[in-house]
Amino acid sequence: MESLDEQSVPYLFEVASSRYLAPSPAIGVIRDNPGLIPVAITHSDRLLWLDIGECPLSEWKFRFSIRHLIDHAGVGNCFTTSLELLKDPALDFDQQLQPAGFIFHMSKCGSTLLSKILDQSPAHVVLKEPTPFHERFWHALTQGWQDAVEPDEANLLMIRNLLQAMGRIRLPQQTSYFVRFRSWTVAFVDVIQRAFPETPCLFMYRDPVEVMASILSKPTTGLPRLKESGAAAFITGRTDRELDLSDRLGYFTAFYRQYLLSGLTKMDHGSRYLNYRDLSRDNLLKILEAAFRYRP
Repeated sequence: MESLDEQSVPYLFEVASSRYLAPSPAIGVIRDNPGLIPVAITHSDRLLWLDIGECPLSEWKFRFSIRHLIDHAGVGNCFTTSLELLKDPALDFDQQLQPAGFIFHMSKCGSTLLSKILDQSPAHVVLKEPTPFHERFWHALTQGWQDAVEPDEANLLMIRNLLQAMGRIRLPQQTSYFVRFRSWTVAFVDVIQRAFPETPCLFMYRDPVEVMASILSKPTTGLPRLKESGAAAFITGRTDRELDLSDRLGYFTAFYRQYLLSGLTKMDHGSRYLNYRDLSRDNLLKILEAAFRYRP
């Protein structure tokens, strides 16, 4: 299985769940161990922390890096905390990096390639579809996919604390970090940008016909799974019945339409946009500087 959950790595979840820490002692342990970062959220809405040490997170998805680490080094220091810990201002301490750039995208448009390019520098931590920032987190903030995420200080603090905790400095050469989100995360781009108003944001897109041809020829398991939790209806703005009656083309179209609408209407005016056809070796330096004010 590809996911990082109770079924794919049961031993990690079993060990961590048996080591629950209350907020005050948890913050002390986290502060003293720079390798401790959140790696998942359990179905009981507990935040799972794992000491990943110097793991480079070099796989093309975050969950693959964590599973590779566990397969080769075993489960080390791990525990769970309440998700409410993310509302504690004390979780923000000096070992964290401010994100240097966020990559939003409609999938099948070169975002994986761009994140791999950024990953070439040892000074960068690049989070590629970070697992804790997926369904369970937004399920909690939307009250079970029922309400829009309020941009109040409590929610914005949770978003900041979660992303900054995953971008901790674990090696001396690490000076900045980037995040490539999962495609449907663009549905929440407005609150993410409210949480990080200074972070440059890029939205990558591609001719929708080409995207649909790619997605239909090589089906994804991620989007169909969202139907089970109610996330699909929330993200697309369709009812569960409408989605149930849709064929594959109609189902995927509902998502990609919302991605483009969110990218056009929800992102702030300082955001940058990149068409897949413009992603080339010759344009690379210009893209990085324009998108993230970064010069390799």
